[in-house]
Amino acid sequence: MNWNEERSHLAEQLEIIKKLKERFGEEVIEIASKARLAVHKKWMQQLAQGKSGRPSEIFKHSAFSVTSAEENLLQYEVLEDSDEKFAVKVTKCKYAEFYTERGEAELGYAVHCALDFGEAEAFSPDIILKRTKTLMQGDGCCNHCYERLRPLG
Repeated sequence: MNWNEERSHLAEQLEIIKKLKERFGEEVIEIASKARLAVHKKWMQQLAQGKSGRPSEIFKHSAFSVTSAEENLLQYEVLEDSDEKFAVKVTKCKYAEFYTERGEAELGYAVHCALDFGEAEAFSPDIILKRTKTLMQGDGCCNHCYERLRPLG
């Protein structure tokens, strides 16, 4: 799927969630987030099969599974990439732009950014994600840091 197709799909999802939220309240966002996370966890567990378990694999599979890296979905700088740690500073994200342009950054965080922690856990229980900033929440960058709790092997 390319970014234009993904953006169209996101617009449809956004309208559905907004209508449900109008009718049933804020709880709809939490329900949507949990449902997406359940799907993404299964998906990440499948992706993890046969992988080396390097922390960078989580970021690459999560970030570029829908669109290709060539489409500039993200602009980022890798700060560290080892068997034990992958740290990246994301300075541009098309998902954050999509939701903030529509005044729905809180929803965008709930259905996209919040999933990152569960995806990391599903990919490998030996790796945790630490993040204190997101573009979606108005920060100047996202600071993803995936750390291995136990050495590989």
